[in-house]
Amino acid sequence: MPRTKWPAAAHIQQAVDEMRKPDRNLDPDREHYTGPLADWLDQAANEMAWLAPFRDHEGGYGPWRAATRTAHGLLDLPGADDCPVCHPPRRT
Repeated sequence: MPRTKWPAAAHIQQAVDEMRKPDRNLDPDREHYTGPLADWLDQAANEMAWLAPFRDHEGGYGPWRAATRTAHGLLDLPGADDCPVCHPPRRT
């Protein structure tokens, strides 16, 4: 799957890379659990990053917030909802 070049997707794509990285310390069947989540995050980044930032009344707000919160949790980053990378300021 091609990757989006929109900066708002940077943390989500970093999380996808972490989830797909092989780890000898983990069960080899882990990809059956992490693969679908990585696919969903990749899809969210590709389909939605160009629309970010979302306002809370817009249809994409919930899925984007879920994707950025998931990515921040996986990367151990603070403040997904206030992250200027994931939720850039609106251009006027």
